[in-house]
Amino acid sequence: MVQIQNEIARKVAEKEVTKIIGQPANQSIDLLEQELTVIAASIRSPQGDSGHAGMLMEEADYMAAFGVAVPFVAPNNPGTYPVGPFPNGTRKEREAEHEKLIEVYETYLGVGDGLKTLILRAVDEDYILELKNEIIGYLQVTPKQMIAHLRTRWGSADFVDKCTLLNELNSPWNVAEVPTAHFNRVEKAIKQLARVNVPWPLEASMNSTLKAFKDSGDYDPAVREWEAKPEADKTWANLKIMVSNEYSKFHRQNTATAKSVGYGSANSATAAIDDYVAITEELVATITEENEKKIKALTKETTDTLNQIKALLENRPAATANEPSQSYRAKKRAEYRKKLANTTACANCGTKHPNVPDAKCWELDANAATRPAGWKSAKATNN
Repeated sequence: MVQIQNEIARKVAEKEVTKIIGQPANQSIDLLEQELTVIAASIRSPQGDSGHAGMLMEEADYMAAFGVAVPFVAPNNPGTYPVGPFPNGTRKEREAEHEKLIEVYETYLGVGDGLKTLILRAVDEDYILELKNEIIGYLQVTPKQMIAHLRTRWGSADFVDKCTLLNELNSPWNVAEVPTAHFNRVEKAIKQLARVNVPWPLEASMNSTLKAFKDSGDYDPAVREWEAKPEADKTWANLKIMVSNEYSKFHRQNTATAKSVGYGSANSATAAIDDYVAITEELVATITEENEKKIKALTKETTDTLNQIKALLENRPAATANEPSQSYRAKKRAEYRKKLANTTACANCGTKHPNVPDAKCWELDANAATRPAGWKSAKATNN
């Protein structure tokens, strides 16, 4: 059964924890403890979903965190074999029960071994060497004792740490930040202050959070509803739920609005610009040779400006199924240029207009009604 202990220890030691550089500080020890607790909780035990988290947590914290009525109990060594005599027909059953107890015990030992390996990997051994026995090393030291030693010897908060925590709690919440990050930071700071016997009224954080929430101007109905609640319901837990729900709803609705309005208009605008560029290019092809250079220069300036606007609009989702894609529009322009190159000049005006048959040329009096404003005959210009 020692194989179980070694396998569990290896499995736990493969996990990752944050390396503490230099002397451990109060916050870095807290982070290490949190990471180790999550790892320990992931290894199953007969005590429920908490796994082996109780190996590291204080009794009250453990019961509160996992909502259990009894503290974590370390399993005892069941010995080498179940003690008899047994009633007839029950020996195999007792042996199976004994093997299960051994598995639970070896798993517990393996988790402890793996956690100690992670601690020694995260912290320079100089800071924990005081616990090491010259003969058996850290064999009789638990992970919880290691964390307590680090906190007592190196991580105790001084006046600078306390002022930092107090300033953090006095800083108002920035409503641009996800509220859960703010709540976690407040609770962590209060917990750290409690360890060094500095009390902090939770009501102060509640009032500060609610004021920042109201000052944003986006949640007035929710604030009024909160203020109308009975005082017994105005708890930190309920405030977290209310703020998180309203924040999520507000940002979800505004994101949807931005997509439906902004993105749609951006798609339409870009498509219109592409169409305008294509039309401009076709008009250039119908202009007389004498004016072509001037018009090309003007068209290039206009096209460059339009392309700059288009580039600003490109930071958007892909075109919808009802809109032509960029590749499609580029393909159509390439097809037009190829068609223009292969088209002969019109017998009536001497220019190329591949999309307009010679019979529809504006030089013909029969097509006078289709001539654009300001049109001039190429023949008149050549004369």
